[in-house]
Amino acid sequence: MRDHIVLNIVLAIIWCLLQQKFDLPEFVIGSVFGAGIIYLHRTVLDDQKAERRILSLKEYVVIVAKWLRYLFVFLFEVVKANVDVVKIVLSPTLEMRPGIIAYKMDVKTDAGITLLANSITLTPGTLSVDISEDKKTLYIHALHIEDAGVLKESIRNSLEKYTKELLG
Repeated sequence: MRDHIVLNIVLAIIWCLLQQKFDLPEFVIGSVFGAGIIYLHRTVLDDQKAERRILSLKEYVVIVAKWLRYLFVFLFEVVKANVDVVKIVLSPTLEMRPGIIAYKMDVKTDAGITLLANSITLTPGTLSVDISEDKKTLYIHALHIEDAGVLKESIRNSLEKYTKELLG
């Protein structure tokens, strides 16, 4: 448990942010919940411990920069999608062309596929519906599809590009 103190602090801070109160009692509550989460996941965390190595400052900065870039791109896509959904909803004729597309992914790792699928689902107007057995195709429902090719290229050049850079 001592090895996971940084993770526990991060979980406590996330708890405070979710509670919208950053004070000592909320931090303590977050720490207790964090300790419980770490305890429940100790076998997974300890299995990964053998693979860990200490990162150099340069490697750490590169990883943080990649995550920040991904976060920026994701937030940009969310804002852009919100504007598109508002346009659709406020349109007097409400002309929507919903549909499902089969999206061939370049992302190979389970973590990368999960991040991409969840990012698509969190973007308004789109929803990850299913993944093929071979984990190469993601089925995505979109609220409005003018051109499936344009939608696929948009995903490939934004969310998938940075997901692949982060998690393969």
